[in-house]
Amino acid sequence: MAVSCLPNSSLPSATAAARPAVLCLLLGFLLPSAAAQDPLVDRLDGPALRPGQPAAVTSVGKQQQGCISLWTPVGTLRPKAGSDLSKDQPVALEGSIAANAVPGIYPVRLITNHGVSEAAWTVVDDLPFTALTAEADNRSAGQPLSLPCCLNGSVAAVASKTFKLNLAANQVFTAEVFARRIGSDLDPVLRILGPDGRELLWSDDFPGLEGDSQFRFEAPAAGEYRLELRDVRYSGGARHFFHLRLARMPLSAAALPRIATNGKPISITDAAGTVVGEATAPAAPAEDLIPVSFRASDAEASSIAAVAVTNSSVLSETEPNSTREQASEVPADAGVISGVFQSAGDADWFRINAPAAGPLLVQARTRDVSSPCDLVLEIFKDDGGKLAESDDAGPRDAELSVQLPAPGNYFVRVTELAGRGGPEWFYALNLFHTTPAVIATAPSDRLNIPRGGSASLPITLRRFRCDGPLLVEPTMLPAALRMEPFTIHPKQAVVPVTLTAVDPAAAPSDADWGPITLKISAPDGSVPSALLQLNPPPPKKQDSELFRSRRTRADLFASITPVAEFSLAPDPVTVSVTQGTAATVTIRSVRAADWTVPIEIALATPADQLPPGLTVAGGSMAAGELAVTITAAADAAVGPSTLFLQGKSKKDKAEPVRPVPPIRVNVVAK
Repeated sequence: MAVSCLPNSSLPSATAAARPAVLCLLLGFLLPSAAAQDPLVDRLDGPALRPGQPAAVTSVGKQQQGCISLWTPVGTLRPKAGSDLSKDQPVALEGSIAANAVPGIYPVRLITNHGVSEAAWTVVDDLPFTALTAEADNRSAGQPLSLPCCLNGSVAAVASKTFKLNLAANQVFTAEVFARRIGSDLDPVLRILGPDGRELLWSDDFPGLEGDSQFRFEAPAAGEYRLELRDVRYSGGARHFFHLRLARMPLSAAALPRIATNGKPISITDAAGTVVGEATAPAAPAEDLIPVSFRASDAEASSIAAVAVTNSSVLSETEPNSTREQASEVPADAGVISGVFQSAGDADWFRINAPAAGPLLVQARTRDVSSPCDLVLEIFKDDGGKLAESDDAGPRDAELSVQLPAPGNYFVRVTELAGRGGPEWFYALNLFHTTPAVIATAPSDRLNIPRGGSASLPITLRRFRCDGPLLVEPTMLPAALRMEPFTIHPKQAVVPVTLTAVDPAAAPSDADWGPITLKISAPDGSVPSALLQLNPPPPKKQDSELFRSRRTRADLFASITPVAEFSLAPDPVTVSVTQGTAATVTIRSVRAADWTVPIEIALATPADQLPPGLTVAGGSMAAGELAVTITAAADAAVGPSTLFLQGKSKKDKAEPVRPVPPIRVNVVAK
């Protein structure tokens, strides 16, 4: 699938900043269709995962043969002893969850001997688990439940799950269902029926929960009540799964600010905006949306929320700021601004004092932090004239990219497209003026690398006031993988991040898989390093009413697969070439015994992204190696850069493309 990217032309022309500061990197991607051999997790069946407790679940999906483990950030589960792993069938897994796991939503990945799945989602809960029974399908009777509890299950088409609750007069409990937030096709509706069968409460989409449902109920009298759960369209099936929580606990609609600085306090609020608890933004990779929770002294379970963490400072809007005259003053390079539409029709104004003329970039943050807001951004000059306006920037949230004509005051007006408001209608803004920024996109959240060979993930870069070379290097890799740091030349907008599984004869082990963390920085240290992040795509426009989130993420993952048809390696990996001369690099191949067809060696990136004056001549590799010539013109740009090559071959219906690990090139003045 093509990478979704933002062309450099969409940015204002950048001038050199007087003093480069923080490099901000956001990574968004379009999820590609899983390759035919990659495992896929549709859902997890079985008891809820609980902190500090043994776990036993069944992974239901496709291409699950050869299962090695189920990875989560809070524990790894292994196939149950005696499991037949030779067939593509549900896999029973056992293990334990870390005692310090915070209740909330976590990614899970199935590791097999032929690759790793993209992330699926599950809930870690501190409530006692109750198994779903057939009684829940009997609408007139229902499955009896004792509170507090949580349940996992799925909803059939044209059917409801019904639960029987014996409540005392004035007994209070909260019900919350996780479905849309964990990737389910279920669009849940919850309702309470009284002892006389009349409907007492009904809950559909709850703003801030991506279309999931939540309510607080107080029994008006002692008696037998029924709780019903169904799909809003009465659809159903195996993909309509849910996690239901029932307990005495505060409603939790949001964590504010939704983007918080590592180690700083955050508030967990209910639907009325009342603070129900305090938590601390935990240390985590920047921009990762991670669980936070609070357990009130009289509660039976934790209230669950999520927050995106950042290394930058976060400024909160100052109310009142609903008019231009009341505008909150913020620096032009504020980093992150957090706001909430207090009520329907609210508008938030911000006054920016720009120290110089030049580009200003204002990015809305809503869908990636699970907000239901659809922002409209407007920017005005000090005299009241409008400079620009933005609703949706293609598939992304609103974004203003403007040239400020002079230093001075400018005003940004933020509104919600439909005029909606309330405590759960939160948003954030990223502001960049003199601060360098790099925005990148990638097509996948995982990379499967053939043993003894290499695989690449293309990263598309968009720069803001960052015109020099950038260094890409790993900070965390699975032990069996290698990646050489490389330099990105200013002209290179698309670069393949290439990982190599060095040992073709290694036995499969846990060293073969795990999270990847990369950073991008200026080689001279003039720009602080930034972590490479993932950010899933926004919902399709027609699905926007479902409050689907892009869920900002940092869980890029790698795993080793069986040996490929062929693998390639350069010799040497570093070469110097003087202006007006040429150098040679030998590309060597290791082939499967039956792969004797030619391999075409060529650039993996567009030729116009090579440094000025540098050319590369590839060719057809009929046997085990090919000499590739790198030529530097007499006026070639001096300095380091990286060449990205790939080999493409075809045999019958197979047409594999394999990368050559990056070749570091240094052009030397003559």
